[in-house]
Amino acid sequence: MNLIRAEVLKLRTTRLILWLALFVLGMLALVVSLNGAQRPASELSQAQNQRDLLTIAAVSTVISLILGIVASTAEYAHGTVTQTFLVAPIRERVVAAKLVAAMVAGIALAAFAGVVALGLTALWLAARSIPSHLGSRDTLAPLAGVLVASALAAAIGVGFGAIVRRQTAAIVVALVWLFVGEQLIGISGKQRYAPGRAIASVVEAGHQGGDLLRFWPGLLLAAVYAVVLGVLGAFVVARSDVT
Repeated sequence: MNLIRAEVLKLRTTRLILWLALFVLGMLALVVSLNGAQRPASELSQAQNQRDLLTIAAVSTVISLILGIVASTAEYAHGTVTQTFLVAPIRERVVAAKLVAAMVAGIALAAFAGVVALGLTALWLAARSIPSHLGSRDTLAPLAGVLVASALAAAIGVGFGAIVRRQTAAIVVALVWLFVGEQLIGISGKQRYAPGRAIASVVEAGHQGGDLLRFWPGLLLAAVYAVVLGVLGAFVVARSDVT
């Protein structure tokens, strides 16, 4: 618990969370406002389209992935990992603490994104005098999925970062995989089993397309990715030399 508190303190007292939250705010304000202003009122009056606006909050899953990578690699980049391992020589506990702290931070970012998406959507609907379906359970379902998905994405980021241990390389590889690699896998029809698609299936609970798993299989697969990468990351960190 002391290690978890220390990792949470590291995240809370740096500007990382602030900048990531501002990025989420800017992205949501831009995308939701563009959709809210340009889409016809007849479309926005439909519950499904209002649900799609709330789903934009899923941008927090990508941000949480980056947050997890940074949480895992920042001490290597700044040279403070030696002091951390001197205080906590059982390195597996350090990785586990970083994983828990990153998941908590990911949930916080997702909650912030959900509130912003909900507020902006409600403002645009009210401004255009469009009937709101934001109070229905089905419309709000993506926000719950975003919370879970962001926590899993943060955990995956910690595990992957622990394996790579180089911050810039880990972030670049992760983003290239998400936006290029998984698209290439789609040619073979196996795209739905990729990590990014597993996370997306958690967000799109009950409204999956043909390239996504159902909610529970997607949740289980995403959790498996998080556990496997976390275990591999702890193994690599425990057996690596630190100078």
